[in-house]
Amino acid sequence: VVLFFLAFLPQFTDPTKGSVVEQTIYLGGLFILATWLTFSALALLAGTLGEQLRESAKAQQWLNRTASVVFLGLAGKLIAS
Repeated sequence: VVLFFLAFLPQFTDPTKGSVVEQTIYLGGLFILATWLTFSALALLAGTLGEQLRESAKAQQWLNRTASVVFLGLAGKLIAS
């Protein structure tokens, strides 16, 4: 991860606008903040959606049927190989 940041972030720094180290740290902090916000939103969405799917009998039936089709497809591929 450190190598990624050291290779990626300096492209967006400008030595005429101050210390490159400070700009890199600032950009890294922005990246961390954006990542945290994105992953938090995804986690909340997944948790909410998971609760709704868990409570719905129709959704459970649909998920079970979809899983059985996937497993049958995998079994067919295994048999064919």
